[in-house]
Amino acid sequence: MYQFLRQRKKTAVLAGIVLLGGGILIVRAFSTDTAQARYVLEVAAQETLTTSVSGTGQVQGEAEIEVKPEVSGKIVQLVAKSGQQIEEGDIIAVLDAKNAQKSVRDARISLESAQIAYEKLMADPDTLSLLQAENALAQAQRALSDLENSPTSVEQSDAQDAIDNAERALAQAERNLTKIQTSAQQDLKSASENGYNAVAEAFTDITSLMTDLSDFIGTEQSGEEYIGYYNLMASSSYSDDVLNDYDTAQNSYDDAWSAFQNSSRDSSTDDKVEVITLTLQVTEDISNALNSAQILLNRVEDNGYENSAIADHIDEMMTTIPADVVTTNGIISSLQSSANTIEETDLSAPNSIADAEDTVEEAKISLATTQENYDDVMDGADEDEIAKAKETVAEREQQLADLTVDTDSLDVRSQELSLENARNKYNDALEDLAEYTVRAPISGTLASVSLHVGEMASSGSALAIVVADQFTAQMTLNEVDVAKVVIDDRATLTFDAIEDLTTTGKVIQIDTIGTVSQGVVSYNVLIALDTEDERVLSGMSANISIITDIRQNVVVVSSSAVKSYGDSSYVEVLDGATETGGTQGVTSNTPPRQVSVGVGLSNDTQSEIVSGLNAGEYVVTRTVTNSTTSTATSSASSILGGGGGASGGFSGSFPR
Repeated sequence: MYQFLRQRKKTAVLAGIVLLGGGILIVRAFSTDTAQARYVLEVAAQETLTTSVSGTGQVQGEAEIEVKPEVSGKIVQLVAKSGQQIEEGDIIAVLDAKNAQKSVRDARISLESAQIAYEKLMADPDTLSLLQAENALAQAQRALSDLENSPTSVEQSDAQDAIDNAERALAQAERNLTKIQTSAQQDLKSASENGYNAVAEAFTDITSLMTDLSDFIGTEQSGEEYIGYYNLMASSSYSDDVLNDYDTAQNSYDDAWSAFQNSSRDSSTDDKVEVITLTLQVTEDISNALNSAQILLNRVEDNGYENSAIADHIDEMMTTIPADVVTTNGIISSLQSSANTIEETDLSAPNSIADAEDTVEEAKISLATTQENYDDVMDGADEDEIAKAKETVAEREQQLADLTVDTDSLDVRSQELSLENARNKYNDALEDLAEYTVRAPISGTLASVSLHVGEMASSGSALAIVVADQFTAQMTLNEVDVAKVVIDDRATLTFDAIEDLTTTGKVIQIDTIGTVSQGVVSYNVLIALDTEDERVLSGMSANISIITDIRQNVVVVSSSAVKSYGDSSYVEVLDGATETGGTQGVTSNTPPRQVSVGVGLSNDTQSEIVSGLNAGEYVVTRTVTNSTTSTATSSASSILGGGGGASGGFSGSFPR
C-alpha cells in the first residue's frame, strides 16, 4: 500500500509540473505587446496667409527721403519746385515715356484682340459670324492677289505721299533748329547790349568813385599827402590796406577803361561781354578800397581827430565814403544782373539747340525709313510676304471651318490663357508707364530738385529730396531679408515704451548700397507711419514686421503637417475623422492615407496648399505612439484553479 501511494505521488507531482509549464505557455501565447498610435489632427482651413520679415528700428522725425525714379529717361516736365509743400502721391517730375506709351497701346490692342477671339470662340455660330469669316477669307485672298500683282498704283501713291510728308517734317524741324539758334544768338546779343548800356551808364560814377578815393589819399600836388596824417591817428596797417586796394582798383580801372574805349555798341557780343566782366571787376575792387577807407575812418574817429591839421578833410570824407559805398553797391547789382542774364542764356541755349538737333535727326531717320519703305513697295512683294499671305489665307479658311464644328474644351482653355496673358501684359505695360511719372513717396517739403528739364534722370539715382512731415521708422535688414521687401510693402509697428499701441505704415525707401560690418551686409529700410500718435516720440525703439507677401482665400495647414519625400511633398489625411483630439490626438483603426500636394507660400508656422487638398479635410500634424500590454482572458490561475505559490519557488499570479 505504501509503495502504491509513493508511486502515485510521483505521478501526481509530475502531472502538476506538466500542467504548470503548459499554463505558462498558454499565458505567454495570449499575452502580446502592441504599439498603439494616436494622431494629432487639424482641419485644413481656407484663410489668408502672410509672410513677413521682422526686426527692430528707431522712430525719426523730419527724415530726408531721396526720390529716385524707377526708370531712366529725359525729364520733359518738372511739376513741383524746391521749397514747395507736397502731399504723398503728388507729381514731382515727368519723364519721356514715348516707348512706354507705345507698349501700352500695343498691349491694349493685343488684349482687345484676345478678348474678341475669346468671345468669338464662346459665341454660338450664327449667320453673321459665318458672313464675317467668309469676308475675312475673301479679304485675305484679295491681299494675296495684290501681293502677287504688286505694286499697285494706290500703293505707289501712298508710298510717295509718305516720303513727301517726311520731307516736310524734316524741313520744318530744320527751320525750327535755325529759329532756335537765331533766337539764342539774339537773346545773348540783347543781354550783352543791355549789359554794355549798364557799363556806359556806370563809368561816369566809377570815374567819380576813383577820384574820391584819390582825394581820400592825397592831393594833386602830393598823391599820398594825407597818409602820414592817417598814420599819426591810426596804425599804418590801415593805410597800407587802403593803398593796396586803391592800386588794385586803379589797375582794374585802367584795363576796363581801355576795353571800354576800344569798344562800341557795334562791337561783337564777345567784346561786350569782356567789357561787362572787366567793369564788374573794377567796381568790386573799388568796393574793397572803399571798405578799407571806411575802416580807416572808423579807427581815426575812435582815436579822435578834432585837433588834426586835416580835420576838415576827414569830416568831408566821413560823408563822401559812405555815400560812395552805396553807389558802388548799386553799380555792382546792375552789372551782376546783366552778367547773370548772359550766363543763364549761355546755359539754356545749348539744351534748346540740342533738343532741336535731336528732332532734326529723328526726322532724317524717319525720312530714311520712309524711303526704304518706298523702295520696298516699288520692288514688289518678295517670296516671304507672299508665303505669309498664303498662311493667312489658310488660317482664314481654318477659322471658317471651325465655325461649323463644336468648340473643344482644350481650345476654350487655351483661349482663356491667351486672354489672361494679354491682360497681364496690358497691366504690366500700365505699371511700366506709371513709373515714368515720378511721385512724392511721402508728404512733406520738397527740399531740392537736382535736375532740370531736358536732362537725363537715371534709375536708382536721386532726382529730388523730400523732408517728411510725418514720423518715419528706420530698420536694418540683412541681404537675405531685404531681397523680399519692395517699395509700398505694408508694415506693422509696436513700441516697447507704449505697450497698448500698434500702428501701421508702408515701405518708402530701401538702400541700394549695403553696409558691410564683420562680413555681414545690411541695408537700411525706411517706413512711413500711416497715423501719428502723440505718445510716439522721435528716437523711440520700434518692433517692425514688414508683410512681404499675402495670399487670400487659400487652403492653409500647419507647416508640421507637410512632409517631404525626395522632391515631392505630401500630407497625411485621416478619413472619417470628426474632431482633432486636442494635444492627445485620436486613435483610428484605419491608418491615414498619404496625399501628394503642391506647396505654395510658407511662413514660420503655416503653408499654403495649392493642389491635392481641400478645406475641411483632417490632416495629421503629429503621431504619438504609446507601448501597452494586452492580456488574454485565460490565465494560469484559472487553469490551475488557484493563485497559490507553486513548488520550485514561483509565487504570485499571472497578470490579467
